[in-house]
Formats: sequence, C-alpha cells, structure tokens
Amino acid sequence: MADKLISIDLKARMGCLKKPDINEGIYLTFNMLHKPALLGILGAILGLKGYQRKGEFPEYYRKLKDLQIGIEPLNSEKGSFTKTVIKYNNAVGYASQEAGGILNVTEQTLIRPEFRCYLLLDENNLLHSQLISLLENEQANYLPYLGKNEYSVWWDNFTEYQYKAFEFDQDYQIQSIFKKSDQVIKDLIKQKTFTLGMSGGLSQKGILFERLPVGFHEKLKQYIYEEFLYTKSSFKPERKLEKLYQINKDEKSLSDVIQLF
Repeated sequence: MADKLISIDLKARMGCLKKPDINEGIYLTFNMLHKPALLGILGAILGLKGYQRKGEFPEYYRKLKDLQIGIEPLNSEKGSFTKTVIKYNNAVGYASQEAGGILNVTEQTLIRPEFRCYLLLDENNLLHSQLISLLENEQANYLPYLGKNEYSVWWDNFTEYQYKAFEFDQDYQIQSIFKKSDQVIKDLIKQKTFTLGMSGGLSQKGILFERLPVGFHEKLKQYIYEEFLYTKSSFKPERKLEKLYQINKDEKSLSDVIQLF
C-alpha cells in the first residue's frame, strides 16, 4: 500500500442533510457532514452510479464504504452552523395524493456550511488514484450536492499531509470531530468544560455533540449511528483515543491531531 492523506475544503451556499425522521411536520437536517453523505459526494465526483434497484446499495457506497475519513467544521460557531427554515410547495403529481398533488414542505436548511474533509487513500488503488487526481484538479464527473440537487457543492485548498499515528507523548487537541466515550466526558467535566445544573444535568461550554450516521446496516438498509463531539478542549496523553493521527504539511512540524473513522 502507498497511503496518502489529503484534505479538501468542501463548501455550499446551502445544504440539507435530511434526518430520516420528521419532527412535528418539519424535515430536520444534521448539522455536521456525515460519512454516508461524504461518500455520495465523492461518488458523484468519480462518476459512480447511485441507487439503481430497491434493496441494493449504490455502486459508490459499495466501492467507498471502507474509506477512512475525518471531518472538521470550518467557519462555524464552535462547530454549529447557522440554520433557517424554508417553507415551499411540492407540486409534482406524485408528491401527495391526499393533497391533490400539492405537498406543503417545511425544511430546516444549513446556511453556508463548510467542512475540511480528510481522506486516507491508497495510491495503488486505481479508484483512489482517480479520486486524488479529480480532487486536486477540482474536477467532477457529476455535479455533487449537499443533500438536494439545488444545493451544489464545490471545493478548494487540496492539501497533502505528512502524517503518523499519534504517540500520546504530549497534551493534545483534536481538530476534527471524534467519537464520544464515557472517559472523554469525565475528562471534560474535570476541565470544567461542563457545569452541573440545578437538576443535576450537564450544560456545555464550547462543545458540540451530534449523533451521526457512519454507514448502513447490511440487512436493514438503515443508518448505523455513532455519537460524535467537537471541542477545542485539551486531553492528557493518558487519554488514548483510537485512530488519532498527527498531521502537518511540513514533516518537521507534525502538530495537528485528527481522528479518522
């Protein structure tokens, strides 16, 4: 294998990463770009096929599901993006038989979401090599979008990194989102990142939690979820989280830490 760690800054003017459930008549969006959505974007860039048959995973997911990725929110309020609610009518004939072909839709929408997407790719893999070339040259076979056709995405700042597994030899911060654990929460409480409320609950300071899809169940064809968080809090070397990598453009100065999943 000849692994290469790269990143791109992925941007959209608007986006809707629709959650599969509906809350009181409104479609809600995930705040953070999640792995299945990113794989769909990469699949469009590569020109891979989407959903073709009911009950079958699309070509892009079958070929990219094992890709190791990391996600860092950019230009956000401590990881949270501005959202608005848009109301519109879907007047296509099959939209709503009960409403005579007109469906009233209320949808939560992300405003100017931007993410740094880290990808660990194998240059000896033809598909990965093609993806590196397309990303570096800002080219795509199909127009990628963030949840809906009208929310097209673009990217820039293609970057290749020197990297190594983090050795837990110093205090560290994690630039990307990372998986939550009970021990991490205990560390954050000790740092007073959380405060205890009157009822015994926890209130947070500068930390974002989100339950995000990481893939699909092979039989049920439903999202598999994991809990993630994003914080600029520091951790001690004894807190050994999985799949942490120390990265930088300069091999002599490996300073930033990310988690791949």
